[in-house]
Order: sequence, then structure tokens, then C-alpha cells
Amino acid sequence: MENRDDKIDAVAEEIEVELKIVGSTAIEDLLQDEVGDTIKSVKAADIKLWVLTGDKIETAINIGFSCELLNNDMLQIVIDGQKKHEVEQSLQMAEHKVQVNDDIMDLAIVVSGQALIKIAKDKSREDRFVQVCQRAKVVLACRVSPKQKADIVNMIKSRFPSLTTLAIGDGANDVNMITAAHIGVGISGKEGQ
Repeated sequence: MENRDDKIDAVAEEIEVELKIVGSTAIEDLLQDEVGDTIKSVKAADIKLWVLTGDKIETAINIGFSCELLNNDMLQIVIDGQKKHEVEQSLQMAEHKVQVNDDIMDLAIVVSGQALIKIAKDKSREDRFVQVCQRAKVVLACRVSPKQKADIVNMIKSRFPSLTTLAIGDGANDVNMITAAHIGVGISGKEGQ
């Protein structure tokens, strides 16, 4: 499990040579009915919303726009990177943008699973990450594993014991997150029950 994504990428580079494309396919994972309206209601109630997904950053941002989680008026800050120094640089940039745009109310933080791994390994870095996220209306964690989903919920629970966490998911990859939250809701979806 150590540096798993890097190891998978290295093996893929060895295997995926001299290939000829003979076809392509695409999978569409549609949003469930009324997701956009539900998100709009949650945001109107001033509830902080974190979306934890296995999707790539670009896909997650597109979905965020389609369900009105994100909009063009929001300042989007991306925290990403494969290496510790890249994540540190990205986090510093996020902190700077938050300070410079202190008056902006609509702020969205987009963070990759790889960056979260590096953030979680350093208490000081994790503290700074949480401070940045506190300013955001929306946090979008992308390319996160089922374990990371639970780790994020547990991080919020431990740092803010007076808050109540709610996790909603529609697939097997959400079970850890659902069971980690104070309130866990599993809904029937196309992916599972």
C-alpha cells in the first residue's frame, strides 16, 4: 500500500508499450435524480459540504458544475501534487489565495487523494489544510480511496467534536465513510445498495 499509485504507474509504463488502439469505450455515471436541488438546499442552509469521490479532478469539477455544487462566481483553489514538496507548494499557494481573497464568501477547495496522503503524514500540514478548508463553502476531494473517505470523516470528527458529520453514499466504496460518520446514509444506487 506504500506509494501504491506510483508503483501502479511504473508498472503501467512497462506494460503499456507498442500498443495499437483497436477501439475505445466510455462509461457514464449519471447523477441520481434531484441531486442538484438537494445540494442547493444544503448550501442554502449554510451546511458545509464535502464531496469525496474517486473521480479525477477534472471529472469531479465538471460534475460539481452540473449539480450546482460549484459555480463560476466561486474561487476554486486546487491542492494537488505527487511529491511532498509539490503538495507543500500547492498548500502554500492555497493559503496565500485565502489570505488575499479574505472577503470572498464563495470558496471551493479541490484536493487530490495523492495530496491528502502527503497532508495526512504531517500534523502541521494537516492543521494548515483544515484551516484553509474552514474558509470554503465546498471541499471536493478527488481520487480518494474508500479508506481515505473514512479518514477524512474521522479527521473532521476528531478536530471538531461539537460538530455532527453526515455521510451519504450509494456504493460499496462509500461504506467506510458511512460507518465513520455520526449519521451514515446508504442509498440505493445504480452502483450498489
